[in-house]
Amino acid sequence: MGPALQDRPDVAVFNEIGVIEHYTRHSVIKHLPPGVTYAHFELLMHLHRDGDGQTPAELAQEMLMSKAAMTNILQKMEALGLVAVLADAGDRRKKRVRLTRAGGEVYAQVLKDMKWKMEALRSGFTEAEFRQALPFLRALRAFLEEINETPEPAAAMRR
Repeated sequence: MGPALQDRPDVAVFNEIGVIEHYTRHSVIKHLPPGVTYAHFELLMHLHRDGDGQTPAELAQEMLMSKAAMTNILQKMEALGLVAVLADAGDRRKKRVRLTRAGGEVYAQVLKDMKWKMEALRSGFTEAEFRQALPFLRALRAFLEEINETPEPAAAMRR
């Protein structure tokens, strides 16, 4: 008989990732202005990091959401003035999402409010420790991306 489920290293890794995600999300939520959700912040972060101009469908794919969920988020964010959803200049049937000045300011303010936490994190761990963690985390992400795009084997589908 193998080790108990909670003693398996693969289970422990995913448990730790989940707990880290929970603490990160909770920390960000504490600093969000009224009406802004964590999903809004994630999209602000994406637009700030990768630039704006994507279509809602492209954003949904990149953010691992359904198109309907992305449309809902964009409508709420547009009502808050955080993004603008505009017609594509080349193909008027498509929409493009742009980060507004207000959206950029909300993102910057959250980062400013959390600066002390980021500084504490950087002082608690060395750059080398973060760099050592990256290869495994990147390989795990790539594996999960690949396995999620692979059709389930026929034998597993018959269960």
